[in-house]
Amino acid sequence: MLTLSLLLALVAAPADTIERVRIAEGIYVFRAPSTLDVWTSSNTLVIVNATDVTVFDNSARASTSRSIIAEIRKLTNKPVRTLINSHWHMDHWMGNEEYAKAFPGLHIVTTTETRGYMSRLSMQFFVNSAGVARRRARLDTAVMTGKLADGRPLTPQLRKDLEDDVAQNILLEAELKNTRQVLPTIAYSDSLVLWSGDREFRLFAATGDASGSAVLYLPKEKILATGDVLVREEDNRGAQPWTTNSNKIAPWLASLRQLEALDVAVIVPGQGAPLYDKTYLSNTVLLFDAIVTQVRGALERGAVTLDQVRAAMNLTEIRQRFTGNDAELGKRFDDVAAGLIRRAYAEARDGLGGQ
Repeated sequence: MLTLSLLLALVAAPADTIERVRIAEGIYVFRAPSTLDVWTSSNTLVIVNATDVTVFDNSARASTSRSIIAEIRKLTNKPVRTLINSHWHMDHWMGNEEYAKAFPGLHIVTTTETRGYMSRLSMQFFVNSAGVARRRARLDTAVMTGKLADGRPLTPQLRKDLEDDVAQNILLEAELKNTRQVLPTIAYSDSLVLWSGDREFRLFAATGDASGSAVLYLPKEKILATGDVLVREEDNRGAQPWTTNSNKIAPWLASLRQLEALDVAVIVPGQGAPLYDKTYLSNTVLLFDAIVTQVRGALERGAVTLDQVRAAMNLTEIRQRFTGNDAELGKRFDDVAAGLIRRAYAEARDGLGGQ
């Protein structure tokens, strides 16, 4: 019988390696491909200080965090003394146990709100997030009908993709079952300033794809780590926003504006490559602002139903900024915008959805 460690070795091919990007002297972004961390590719920011190391965010899989810890040790023999968790989504903190084991005396920092969410979500919740039964059922149905749920025919490649998805999530589920939740040891409400030598770390609370998220700003280096306050779906054809969790669109917009006001040279989003200007951030601000403003305006003019509000929306210029003339990117944008409009509609009516 294959052990979990052997299965992991078999599935993670040699090409599936951790990417290291140097963004400043002694400051690196480690990026795990989705084939290693499963359905996501979260960034880990590593800051080598005079006597220690500070890390912002880790991974969904303990094995991925162990790989990044090994990479850190290639950089320096200094210990990781501070680990910052941006928010409660598992692809940003399931590696806490690995860092705590590797670096005794580690301080783990997040917001009070995030620590509260973490404490109220059992490990079984995250195990269930792998969705193995649901993924198996989707594969079985596709094989039986010869079609995907959206009506596309099940080609050999699409079948392989579904089978690989099931296999990877079986491994993720097994790892999560053997992961111990390690909660942050330091929590703050609005803001916190830390120092290591002469390096200043400014932390503040923000709303993003999760409420009460921790954001890190290095003022001297002009580096900003946003977690999923700045969300960025990325592939080889372009990047654009997405959201799966937050129903607080107006507060999220306020946080994005707070980020935009900072003097920044490099932005490290929760996922995707580092950004070396504010273009993507500014476009995201424009998108959120247009949605909040237009949804509220439609309601104030007498619209009642969600369909009436949608009919009043005009996002053409902003859509062009994110998608150009790419039809597939346009469809993805429309799906994201529809979700944001629905959330903004409910938010503007004190949580009322429906029609």
